[in-house]
Amino acid sequence: MPILNIATYSLTLLLLLAQAALALRGIFDPAAGALGFGPAADSKAAEFYHAVYRDRNLVISAIGILLLVFGMWRALEIVFTVGITLPLYDIIALKMAGVPVLPVHYITLVVLIVLAGLIIARAIQAPV
Repeated sequence: MPILNIATYSLTLLLLLAQAALALRGIFDPAAGALGFGPAADSKAAEFYHAVYRDRNLVISAIGILLLVFGMWRALEIVFTVGITLPLYDIIALKMAGVPVLPVHYITLVVLIVLAGLIIARAIQAPV
């Protein structure tokens, strides 16, 4: 199934690079990085939320890229399967704070579910 390998590798790399780019944007320009991800970065609490959000995403991206480069599909499977909980947490936290949940959180959740399925399928093929 070479098409599965190519699709999984490409989509995973694309998502991880996009996530890293958005996190880096948040580090260099916090106000711009906050756009589209929840509360505006206009208070200390919102700034803290975005700092945790972007740093978490940057660390996950860096680890994911390393696992992908070294072909560690089983470990990548765990990272992405557990990673499904993160957009769920974001959605719940934003709703509890009374902040409107933007579509990007739901889209991220769906993309992670699909990608986790592809990575699981790819990991099954990978030698241990």
